[in-house]
Amino acid sequence: MKSLNIVFLFIGLMAWGYSAVAQPERAATRNYSGEAGRMWEAGAYAEAAEAFKLAAEKISPKNEKARQKKAYYTYMSGRCYELLSEHAAAEQQYEKAILLRYEQFEPQVFMRAAEMQVAQCNHADAKENYKKYLKLDPNSDIAKIRLESCDFYAEATETPTKHLVSNVTKLNTSSFDYATVMAPRGKEMYFTSSRPGSMGEETDPITAESYMDLWVSKIDRQGNWGQPMPVEEPINSVHNEGTMCFDSRGKTIWFTRCPSEPKMQLGCEIYMAEQRGSKWDDPVKLELKDHDSTNVGHPAISPDGKTLIFASNMAGGFGGVDLWMSTYDRRSDSWSLPVNLGEEINTAQDDMFPTWGPEDNLYFASDGHVGLGGLDIYMATKIGDQNKWENPTNLGSPMNSCRDDYHIIYTEKGKIERGYISSNRNGSKGNNSQDIWDFYLPPVLVDVMILVSDLDDGYPIEGAKVKLVGSGGSSYDLVTDASGQINLGEKPDGTRYVEPGETWTLEVEGVEKSYLGANDNFTTEGIGTNTRVIRDLKVLNIEKPIRLPEVRYPLGSAELLVDTTNEDLSQRINSKDSLNYLYDLLMENPNLIVELVSHTDCRGSDAANMRLSKARAESCVRYLVEEKQIDPVRLIPKGLGETTPATYKEIVGTDTTEILLECNMINQLKNSDKELFEFYHQINRRTECVILSFDYVPPVGEGTEEN
Repeated sequence: MKSLNIVFLFIGLMAWGYSAVAQPERAATRNYSGEAGRMWEAGAYAEAAEAFKLAAEKISPKNEKARQKKAYYTYMSGRCYELLSEHAAAEQQYEKAILLRYEQFEPQVFMRAAEMQVAQCNHADAKENYKKYLKLDPNSDIAKIRLESCDFYAEATETPTKHLVSNVTKLNTSSFDYATVMAPRGKEMYFTSSRPGSMGEETDPITAESYMDLWVSKIDRQGNWGQPMPVEEPINSVHNEGTMCFDSRGKTIWFTRCPSEPKMQLGCEIYMAEQRGSKWDDPVKLELKDHDSTNVGHPAISPDGKTLIFASNMAGGFGGVDLWMSTYDRRSDSWSLPVNLGEEINTAQDDMFPTWGPEDNLYFASDGHVGLGGLDIYMATKIGDQNKWENPTNLGSPMNSCRDDYHIIYTEKGKIERGYISSNRNGSKGNNSQDIWDFYLPPVLVDVMILVSDLDDGYPIEGAKVKLVGSGGSSYDLVTDASGQINLGEKPDGTRYVEPGETWTLEVEGVEKSYLGANDNFTTEGIGTNTRVIRDLKVLNIEKPIRLPEVRYPLGSAELLVDTTNEDLSQRINSKDSLNYLYDLLMENPNLIVELVSHTDCRGSDAANMRLSKARAESCVRYLVEEKQIDPVRLIPKGLGETTPATYKEIVGTDTTEILLECNMINQLKNSDKELFEFYHQINRRTECVILSFDYVPPVGEGTEEN
């Protein structure tokens, strides 16, 4: 994944990282005689990698002792490449060491090979090496987490978030550029960099680059970045200065300083300075450490300036680097003894780069939780008013990658998210350098098209008044255009008419006097992508008969036909369900009085058909009165027998032809087209609704539970 010294290099903690890596290997280097060992001890990993590699190549594994030595040199070459973040070269050396059976002496070779594969997004091969390591060390919690992370990587990359992550090329160099902080007024960006031009003239012996300093770039009115400049003394010094933060007013700064003294292991410290006018006072060191060699860094201050969260390897943690908290006491003008944030946040690996986010959420980077690889960014939610956080959640892909991703800040949070992260992911400017990346979560855009048209012929209604009301309180009075449409997208001020996450109701309030209104609703909850919502509102022309959904009867009978047993679903009939359309219409229009008109086909005598049609209309009324509790005053049954044939619209291509289904025309088909003959007769056997008036007055209390 990453080397520990590079992890701490992110914040300028050079001595911290070097001691963490170099010390455990010193016992092994006593067997070295020559250049490779001396270079390793000096931290000259690039030269040491090649020297170890050359030493291994010169050994022929003709016996067991020679094989062991060759495997050891190969492994150490891989260690050097790993510390240089040259993952492909490191993986190659570790795989060679595995072929030489070096796991017999150092099972970690499987873990290290897997970590290098993960750093190249090769989780499939890494998974196999983690499994091999677990066979040798079944109790390794970190190997189990890494194995789980391989599956998590596959899931996260298959279902990425909608964030857009881009390299801020105007600020980045081939050096280390990371850990951004926006000044409170939003006009200046501060960050850490090892680019040329730092306060110290010497080169850091570990990085072979300039010492880390704090830099600042001003943002002009057009949003363009200005030329970055190093922050002046006394904030920057000849030592390494790293991650920083401001209070809410921008008048106090907390930052990391890592002294670099020859042959001394001085741990990093957190300093605080007050601004006086345009200058900063001399920084004051915060007394947070339990030992001189302990490292503290990565300050993150609460909005009120009273709670400081930071990273440290001090005693009492869970392993590696942990997040700790200290609170400020105004009376004593001092910071409390640090308290560990607990195992909900911290792991046995490295947990660092805290930032205080919106809603007091805690953001931090870790390689000890399940993630995509390297350091990942997590968000933990605050527990009430306590200074405690829980449920660290991985931000997923593409906010996280298979490389190191850390130190997030938000410049805008809500329906639109903007901000910055730091990462050495693919696309960084330098070879394995750390870069500043911006992220942007585009808003989900919802466009709405409302159509108002005639229920019978689909003709668009111009000038219809439509009211749109959202559950969030938005309300719009709208009018359809010549095509019967209302199109809603962006408002003149740049906001949207319809936003995701709400329920909306539509009501056609006013059309021509000959039309009834209509209602509809839709929801935008759960919408995660740009969406176009189309709502087609059909309005009834009260001057035309309203043909109800098909109501059928047995031959020569007025009984409502119900047959739900047919295996062919398309042939199942439920005439009562068809009448529910009229029931809904009556409920939506409580003053409506209608006439139910039934028709028959032309078979049978005129008198018989007249009686039958009247009986069928009465059957419809009886259902609505007895089973749906509609007041019979609102329903007038009428039978017209075969006197009024229907008009059938036949559509061929783009042409529409209206056919009057008269008896003589239908009878001509009896022998030539039996199917069409029966079809036309069926269309004539219909029940229609005619609106008589809007004069019905519901009795007092109608619709209440008591009534």
